[in-house]
This record gives sequence, structure tokens and C-alpha cells, in this order.
Amino acid sequence: MKIYHECLPCHLRTAVNSVMTMTEDESIISEVVEKCMQTASRFRSYDSLLEIYYDIQKVVKDAFPGMDPFSELKQNFNKLCMDSFDEYIKKINDSSDRFETALKLCLAGNSIDVMQGIKMNHDVLIKAIENALKQPLNKKVMEKLKSALQKSSNILFIGDNAGEIVFDRIFIDYINSEFNKAGHITYAVRGSAALNDVTIKDALMVGMDKSAKVITTGIDMPAAYLPYCSKEFNEAYDAADCIISKGQGNLEALLEENKNIFFLLKIKCNVIAKILDHKYKVDEVVIEAKTAS
Repeated sequence: MKIYHECLPCHLRTAVNSVMTMTEDESIISEVVEKCMQTASRFRSYDSLLEIYYDIQKVVKDAFPGMDPFSELKQNFNKLCMDSFDEYIKKINDSSDRFETALKLCLAGNSIDVMQGIKMNHDVLIKAIENALKQPLNKKVMEKLKSALQKSSNILFIGDNAGEIVFDRIFIDYINSEFNKAGHITYAVRGSAALNDVTIKDALMVGMDKSAKVITTGIDMPAAYLPYCSKEFNEAYDAADCIISKGQGNLEALLEENKNIFFLLKIKCNVIAKILDHKYKVDEVVIEAKTAS
């Protein structure tokens, strides 16, 4: 992926937030932030923005080994989303187009990002879901996804954030039931803690293991960046005939890949809008299809 200079401050801000979550010691904060800035300053030596991000986060993790600053936040968000699980299912069953509603609910999960400073509660969650359900989707791409899911025998679903995973499970349960795909879906989480992204712990908490085979990317990065991912993940990726990719990080990692991939995400910054040729505006919830040549 091309290195966009405007992404560097964002990655540094994320690192600073992580450090300040783990300590109030100003000397430690200053030392870690300085090292992060030194890493960012070497951006010309990198081939990928994702590799810069990873090395910045490694500075933080080396300073606080084994710590997961967003563990409690993730658990609380998972629980909040699970508390209304039956309500979401009812929305699907009561709708005139159950596939579209299930898909929009799946997308709704990505429209809520607590890492962007959103203070989450039930009312905020429901409002975000209602807004996502109202947003129009590209009907042609939606039908393309539906057809791909019906025909596929090996589906790889690459997850993104905690909380959001609940809506992923709802969509996967719908696919399993409607298209008889039980046993044909693999759900990938991060190899270990990476911001507020899903891990095995989150998958087990929301029961994803009951809906799909769960594997990890093998890397503590909020993106399925193939050169860094495990052999197990790369084999699952190569074997899949349909891939669903959630969120911006996975899109950044996979957009240039020659595979049948459906990207489900909310456009959260101008860089992603630029990457997608300004077909969408910031804050739009979208589905983008990439077809293998």
C-alpha cells in the first residue's frame, strides 16, 4: 500500500492514546512517544504504511509487555452488543428483504468505532444501527455478494473490531441458515491484542465458534497484512473462493490482492475515500467488490 503522509499523525495519536491508557507516568509517556516519533520519521525507508504502523505499535508493546490497554473496553462493548442480540434477529425476520437487512446490520457494526472517541451506550448503539439501516447500498454489488455466497464452498470472513463481531455473527448465522453454509465459513481474528480489534477471547465471548471455524491471522496487527500473517491464515486465504473483509485496516492490506473480495466498511477518513477513487464520502457505509482477474 502506498504511504500516505496524512496517516502518520493518526498512527502516532493511536500510540499516544495506548500509552496514556497504561500509565500516567509522564517520563515513561515521553520516552515511548519519542521512540514512536523516531520510528515514524523513518517512513521513507518503508514499503508499506502497515509496516510503519506495526513498528510504532511494537515500541508501545515493548514498553508494556503483555498488556492489553483496551481489554475492558472490548469486553464491555461485546456485552452491550450481545444484550440486544434477539432484537437484531427480529429486525431481520420482520424485514421485506432479509439478506439486505442482515448485511446492513453487519455493516452497522463497522460504523461504530470506540477508538474514534465515541462514548458507547445502548441509545448510541441503536441510533448507529438505525442510521446504517437507512443508508442505501449499491444494489448491483449487493446482489453480486449474495450470488457469491450462494455459490461458494469456502468462505473466509476477516473480522475487525470488538462489538462489531456480534453483528458479523448475526450475518454469518443468516448465511448458514439461508444458504446452507454451515461448516463452510472460517472467521479470522487477530493473533493477539491489537487496539480494539477482535481476538480469540472476543470470538469465544460472543459465541462465534458456534457459527464458524475460528482462526487467527497470527499477527498482532489490526489488518490482515499477508506478508506478516501466519501460514495457517495464508492457507485459509488461498483456499477461499469468497472473502468478506471488514473495516479499513483489512481493506488497506488486501485491496491490491488478486482475489474475489467483498469489502464491508464505513469510510472513516479522507485517505480511504481517496483509495476508493472518491466514489464514496467520509461517513458512508459501503460494500466494495474486487474480482480476481
